[in-house]
This record gives sequence, C-alpha cells and structure tokens, in this order.
Amino acid sequence: MYHLHLDGEEAAIAASALRLLIADEAHEPALRGLAREALRKVSGEADANGVITVPLSPQEMKISHTALRLLLDDLQREQARERQLLQAILDKLPDEHAIRAIVLS
Repeated sequence: MYHLHLDGEEAAIAASALRLLIADEAHEPALRGLAREALRKVSGEADANGVITVPLSPQEMKISHTALRLLLDDLQREQARERQLLQAILDKLPDEHAIRAIVLS
C-alpha cells in the first residue's frame, strides 16, 4: 500500500484527472473500476492540517499516475497553476520505472 498525501488543491486536480480517465476509458471496465476506487479515496476527509492521506494499491497508484500524466500532457501553457499542481503530485509518486513495472491484471 502506498500512502499519497495531498492538500486540498492537489486532491481536487487529482480527482479531475481521475474523472477524465474514467470518461475516456468507457470500454475498459477494469480500468474504470480502479480509477473509481482511487477517486473515492482521493475524495476522502482531510486531517486537521488539511491533508488527505490516500492509501493506494499498486494498481490504483498506476492508474492514478496515468490519469495525472494524461491531464498534464493535455494542459496548455496558460494553465500553469494546474500543470504545477499535477507535477507536484507526480513528484510524490514513485518514479516512472517503478510505475511501469506494476501489472494491472
């Protein structure tokens, strides 16, 4: 289990990324299920410091990474704040090689 710690702004943009992935992966029920579970966790309650701790399974972490990366790649330069938040979340996750090694099946 990987515990991702997000502040309110980060949680909101992570939730947006996951919702977009769910909509884009309509033909992949397994991926949608993982994304929905990650979205449920990202939408959890913040602690007294305003931090949401998101416990992600390896598969949920991979699907979250994919959603964040896709949204980051889609955003334009004028959306600098959103890009900055997405990059900050991606920096909290394991590196690209570790993510690629996770098997979704």
